[in-house]
Amino acid sequence: MDAGRHMRVIEEAPLADRTVGPRELAASSASISIPASRLSDGIRLAAATEETQRLERALSVARAGLGGLLVLVECVVTAFFARGDWLPAGLSAIFGIQGLAIWAWLRRHDSTPAQRRMFHALDIVWASVLLLFRDEVLMLVAVLAIYAAAARWTRIQAIATAACVSGLVLGGDLLAAAFLKGPGAFDGRAYFLRMSTLFLLAFPFSHVTRREKELQEETVQAKAMDRALVARELHDGAIQSLIGLEVQVDVLRRQANGTPAMAEELGRVQQMLRQEVLNLRELMRQMRPLDLDPRRLLDFLAESVDKFRRETGIAASFVSDLREISLPPRICTELARIAQESLANVRRHSGASNVILRLSIEDGAG
Repeated sequence: MDAGRHMRVIEEAPLADRTVGPRELAASSASISIPASRLSDGIRLAAATEETQRLERALSVARAGLGGLLVLVECVVTAFFARGDWLPAGLSAIFGIQGLAIWAWLRRHDSTPAQRRMFHALDIVWASVLLLFRDEVLMLVAVLAIYAAAARWTRIQAIATAACVSGLVLGGDLLAAAFLKGPGAFDGRAYFLRMSTLFLLAFPFSHVTRREKELQEETVQAKAMDRALVARELHDGAIQSLIGLEVQVDVLRRQANGTPAMAEELGRVQQMLRQEVLNLRELMRQMRPLDLDPRRLLDFLAESVDKFRRETGIAASFVSDLREISLPPRICTELARIAQESLANVRRHSGASNVILRLSIEDGAG
């Protein structure tokens, strides 16, 4: 690399902005800087994983579909049974439109925990308002709210949702009985049966959703074990074979000193074999499960740089501006992956002879 030549190393991260650098690489050196403060966006995004986004979109589609079906049922009831009250149908239509609007918004944005709590609060309010009409089919809005709580969180939140709906409906019924319909209009038995149904639904919903989450975790662990097995097979099989072949080519190259063209070609083949060994080792590291806590991150980065130096012959060092790490384990794991990918790109593309990996803080945040 010429003296005046510069290079920028920019890595893409699976979480957050995944910005590595940019730092200018002067002369024949490469500098990789990982600003820890940039991971604040990653922490927020980690809370809204793709799985969470799929759940929120599914719930919004369920709201829109349920609202449309309720409109159809209420219109039929009003038209053919001469109730003359179109208000439930109108409110059901608004409920469905809201679900459609949330779905459209979620297609372009990631939901945050605060937004998910807001969506859930809206579900509780809608369930409480529609249940005041004492129409059995409108109870499905409350059922959906309880299922959403069980799917998002745990059984406690599902039961709390049923309690909130029950309390709001009770307050509305008592007010209506006192000021609109007169004393004795409140039907305690009907209220008890409807609210008991909501509480009872919280238990099967929470059990099913919890079991589904457990199965998903087991699937992730099984995939991690499969990747680890493949990595072990690569190490014991393909890599050892390539190393043995590289040694044999080296012997042939030394014996072909009298034929410069042959020696040069064998040297080229030997270099290709070494490169493939490094590529396979890098693939092994990416396939192996990686779960780092904050206490192990600095040691892991230092060991990665040391291994990079031994395998490539490139002078490399690790510098950290942090003595202690206070990031979630998932973010620590992501940092380690970013560092691994950055070092791999330096080896493949930079042509640098000196590498510095720096973990730093920007804007006073960590």
